Amino acid sequence: MTKEAPVAAGDTPWLLVSVRDVKEAEAALAGGCDILDLKEPKNGPLGMVPAAQISKIVDAVRKKSKIVPISVALGELSEWDDLKKIPKLSAGVTYLKVGTAKVGKDANWPDRWKAIRKQFETNSKTKFHWVAVAYADWRAAGAPSPTAIVDAVLEESLTKSGGCVGVLFDTWAKQGRSLWEWISRADLKRHADALHQGGRIVALAGGLACDKLNDLHTLDPDIVGIRSAACKDGLRNGVVVKEAVSAFRACLRASKK
Repeated sequence: MTKEAPVAAGDTPWLLVSVRDVKEAEAALAGGCDILDLKEPKNGPLGMVPAAQISKIVDAVRKKSKIVPISVALGELSEWDDLKKIPKLSAGVTYLKVGTAKVGKDANWPDRWKAIRKQFETNSKTKFHWVAVAYADWRAAGAPSPTAIVDAVLEESLTKSGGCVGVLFDTWAKQGRSLWEWISRADLKRHADALHQGGRIVALAGGLACDKLNDLHTLDPDIVGIRSAACKDGLRNGVVVKEAVSAFRACLRASKK
């Protein structure tokens, strides 16, 4: 694993929970999550929480913990065509990620991707740790393939500002189908091995619940992310509660045995 990226406490896989406000962040931490991810599910698979709300959540969390990693979803690359609209983000943020839906046919997507990452860092006057997003259902998303994303990440230098420290394999469509229904474990294993050999972090998300963790250990992910499984009603637009987070954490730990 790269030494460039901050790590959470405890053994891997670390549990990442996506939250939309301070109350959900507190519930996720109380339930035992290792990494907080700020995301507004109503705005899409990587829906961005408003910048002011991001600052509010980060400030509240940092008053209680200076070390828990905080990730922020920035929406899709196609939403940032106007670089002048890129906001300043809190320096308390650890990881940033932006999706690549609807840009798969654009040969210049890697350059646009890099330009956006650079602009966020320039506006925020902070070097963030970037995580690339590979959509397992990339054809439906109109995104570059997971192979293209992994190759692009491994071609970058980790020591250069804006280089990605890892890849999140996720689903673009949030309609009840899990990650495993869009990509084979063999392909995931191949990508994970290549990323680990390149010193990168591997994160998995996309409809993962307690009954979707069979043989998870064979992929050796560094991070497992959830939203729906962390909510009281099991729906991603619901409310994150401590009990659901704690229950999934127990399942995640049991999956290692």
